[in-house]
Amino acid sequence: MDLKKFNKLLIVSLLLTLIACSEKPANSTLDDNVNSGLNSIEFANTIPSTANRDKLPNTSAGGVSLGLYNDKGVIEKDFNFNYNADEKINKFISIGNFINTDRVYKIILLIDYKQAKFSVDNREPEEDFTLEVKAGESVEIPFQLPNLDRGLHDILFVIIKSPENKSFDEEYRKKTDMNHLLFLRFSTVIQEETVNEQIKYNEYGIIENNSMLDGLLVTKNNDLKRWLTQNVASHDILNYYIRVGNNSNKQLKRYAVVNLFDWKQVDVIDDRKIVYFEVSKDNLVKLNSGFTINQDSGTYDLTTLLIHNPYQKLDIYNRDVETGIRVGVKVN
Repeated sequence: MDLKKFNKLLIVSLLLTLIACSEKPANSTLDDNVNSGLNSIEFANTIPSTANRDKLPNTSAGGVSLGLYNDKGVIEKDFNFNYNADEKINKFISIGNFINTDRVYKIILLIDYKQAKFSVDNREPEEDFTLEVKAGESVEIPFQLPNLDRGLHDILFVIIKSPENKSFDEEYRKKTDMNHLLFLRFSTVIQEETVNEQIKYNEYGIIENNSMLDGLLVTKNNDLKRWLTQNVASHDILNYYIRVGNNSNKQLKRYAVVNLFDWKQVDVIDDRKIVYFEVSKDNLVKLNSGFTINQDSGTYDLTTLLIHNPYQKLDIYNRDVETGIRVGVKVN
């Protein structure tokens, strides 16, 4: 293949994630609080629209594009950025909603696997930003990261599709498997590449010699049955199992694991909001996870994230993030 053509295709494939899922689920239950809490997308800081110049040809058939741009409106080709200690980190997230219906998106941020506030368009920092994107349009969102300490940092934006949909319908829940979140991940080096955290791998969980799994599996019980919905009472402890396996051709894989409930970070085990796994080839780690339900009556979403290669300078090959089903939890 011509090198120039290959590089062009590579850049496009790096920063555009296409997920052609435009149908609304049956028996949809919508959370009016989400729609009433939409943030304004009238921004003072702007770049040219990314709707036409960067989308892939088949987005006209339905899909979502996601990209990272600098403050000049140029698409970022790298996934690691170097800054001086006093520099501000300002960029744009582009969300292209190239489907035939309007859709709500919620954006949250994890810095070094911990949920953090961020500023949009120089507004007061918040833990999330919720917006509606019209059918066939894109929105370019100017953001600023909080001040970061010297060292290497892992930056992960999680974009939730249709956070207002609280359907308890099991068919809807099945359709969310690996299909309800978008991820925009990059690393920053502030002055030096030091990792400030002391990472302890396999501090929790049981290692099994088992090649059945590569990646993430979350179940309610100690079995392999798909977990879709759950009824609980407020102040109960919700327990479940997280399995992380490695049946790939890699001798060793490292991960960070994070739980989100109602799109807020909650404990994975005990009072730990992050756990780290190191999984050898043809092994898996099984963890009995749990946290206390503090929410009032209603239906909430539970999601586990499996973040590959923690605390690495990121490139196209090492920045994967996995998730599974958006489990519906009804608090009575």
